Amino acid sequence: MSCPNCGPASAPATPVLPHEGGEATILLVGNPNVGKSTIFNHVTGARQAVINAPGTTVNVMAGRWKALGARVLDLPGTYSLVATSPDEEVVRETVSGAPGSMTDPAAGQRIDLVLAVLDGASMTRSLYLLAQIAHTGQPVAAVITMADVAESNGEPVDATTLAAALGIPTMVIDPRSSRGYALLDEMVRTAIATRPRLVGIAPDPSAPGYSASAAHEVQCDGGCAGEHPASPARRDEESSHSYSTGKSGSCACSSPQESPERDDMERALEIFSWVDGIEGTIRTHKAAPQKLSPSDKVDRFLLNPALGTLLFFGILWLLFMLAGTWVGPIQDWFDARFSSTDPGEISLANGISWALAHTGLENSWLASLLINGLATGLGVVASFFPLMFVIYAAFSVLEDSGYMARVAFLGDRLMRKLGLDGRVILPLIMGFGCNLPSLAAARTIPSARQRLVTVLITPYTSCAARLAIYLMIAKIFFPTVAGTVIWAMYVLSLILIVFGAWVLKFFITRDEAAAPLMLVLPAYQVPRLFVMAKSTWTRSWTFVTGAGKIIVLMTMAVWLMSSIPVGSEDNHSFADPELAMEDSLYGATARVLEPVFAPTGFGEWHMTGALMTGFVAKETVVSSIVTSYNMDPEAAGDAEDKGDDLGELPELLHTSLEKSAGSGYEGLAAIAFLVFVLAYTPCMATVAEQAKLIGGKLTTMAVVVQLGIAWLLATGIFQIGRFFL
Repeated sequence: MSCPNCGPASAPATPVLPHEGGEATILLVGNPNVGKSTIFNHVTGARQAVINAPGTTVNVMAGRWKALGARVLDLPGTYSLVATSPDEEVVRETVSGAPGSMTDPAAGQRIDLVLAVLDGASMTRSLYLLAQIAHTGQPVAAVITMADVAESNGEPVDATTLAAALGIPTMVIDPRSSRGYALLDEMVRTAIATRPRLVGIAPDPSAPGYSASAAHEVQCDGGCAGEHPASPARRDEESSHSYSTGKSGSCACSSPQESPERDDMERALEIFSWVDGIEGTIRTHKAAPQKLSPSDKVDRFLLNPALGTLLFFGILWLLFMLAGTWVGPIQDWFDARFSSTDPGEISLANGISWALAHTGLENSWLASLLINGLATGLGVVASFFPLMFVIYAAFSVLEDSGYMARVAFLGDRLMRKLGLDGRVILPLIMGFGCNLPSLAAARTIPSARQRLVTVLITPYTSCAARLAIYLMIAKIFFPTVAGTVIWAMYVLSLILIVFGAWVLKFFITRDEAAAPLMLVLPAYQVPRLFVMAKSTWTRSWTFVTGAGKIIVLMTMAVWLMSSIPVGSEDNHSFADPELAMEDSLYGATARVLEPVFAPTGFGEWHMTGALMTGFVAKETVVSSIVTSYNMDPEAAGDAEDKGDDLGELPELLHTSLEKSAGSGYEGLAAIAFLVFVLAYTPCMATVAEQAKLIGGKLTTMAVVVQLGIAWLLATGIFQIGRFFL
């Protein structure tokens, strides 16, 4: 039917909602690794949060589109609305506006636009998902990413031609570039007002994700299903981006015609026929490439089971050698800005001393608290920032280049022997930076049993906080092969992960019928420096500020325990500068643990006390050891920020381990100590996250088992090693 009250469709200044009240809701839907999250991060900026889809542990990013004032949801990547995993179920339920979902109309929610992100280099797969979205009846617009990859493969995508074929607003964008987003804002603003539907694919009541309310809504906005010639493309002259609305300015008003109910096979055949027709329209030729693409040539080596695995271990070794060697001087500088008491240094500690000297409190307990507690803790926190920045920058390069997907492919065969699949590789690799994001990523693993196993073995991934301990002990006891010792700790970490998964296979995943790994390997790309730097900064700052609170609190708690006299024959007062650490509450508590760790070779209170604080946060182990010897910052050198000047610390640690392990066995006890640090509970923050995922009972059991395994490994290494020395 005609609509005499409608004029040509245009882009209003703000989204025009076809319903009363509320804000516009936009869904980002697309295959994995097509740039969806990059678009989301750009259009929302800091206005975003991680939420769980109702009734699931699947993460969904929610935020506000800054330029539009609209709500936007970044849904998990999916290849189909035929759900075979929790992620795909969340996408299907959200697109359909199912009861209880984040877009449930009964809760006052409504979908105003589905923005489909299409992979220009894999258009067939993207068009299949787009057709499924059309079957739901929801309004849709499209953006094309990976257009440069498609062009390099000899199959460029013309957005104007594609928009004419699809009948919806369509544009090409490089999500990693800042150009083109102004035009994207305009296109989405127009699409919210016109609510366009795909040409050639009608809503299907029997299709997954079908929304009756969306399919039956009356159109009066120029965006009705039907054949219309494409309007001229709109262009952003500054960025050379353009988009086509895919419709003319005429207006028709109708209810979209629905397809009769069909079975899955009939529906799939219709979609494949439609996709073939669209590709026949937009492709000038379909000749197969005459030669391998650059990515294919590289993959002949990187995906080789032997060469690829060796390269992966080599990359890990190089990464942590760089982190342990090159970052040291920078960490020294960061730490000195807070904790240095050298009169020639500008630091927070010296500033506190200067201020208190003018009030007559320079020798008071307050001065000790602020300098030895607060300033020292902040120094440790500051020293972590450059270390985390290097680690996250390295991971950003691996992710942005496309190498991470190859790691999942390489690890799939091994993981399947352990009852898992290659999809657990990426969450586990993240654990080498920090266990917390690793556990968060484990939420997306489709199988509940595989997710449980991943959560249980994640603590054995050696996080960056442990690296500081490895560096200090290796430099003191194995100075000529420190890098190799550190590398060996990460190899042992991988062994523990594999062994743990293999053991749990007999209890948890024994009867698991693992789904085939469907993984698309993205084309290799040159990482974008600005995007990588921004992402690295955000992740590093989040880690440091999150861990920083625990570090500072624990440093001050250690100071408090070391300031309370216990069992000393001398009459010391609280925070007495003459109070030795062993005569304090800290020393008394640590000595209680000495018999427990005597078989490990490091049953000496300086070491057991450090492990005690390390249970709360591994970042505090080094500072606890330094503090326990009552050393001035100068006497400790730059041990806390992983420098090479360790001051008096090597001699003191050698003496401590010689006392507990016996003369000649200090190095063996040091190795046992490192293994215990690797294997026991990472931190209380990790324990809390585990409890959220698997419950308090299983988490408690896991912590007890981790402590037991760590003690058995350390004891075995020391006791057996003594026979060979």
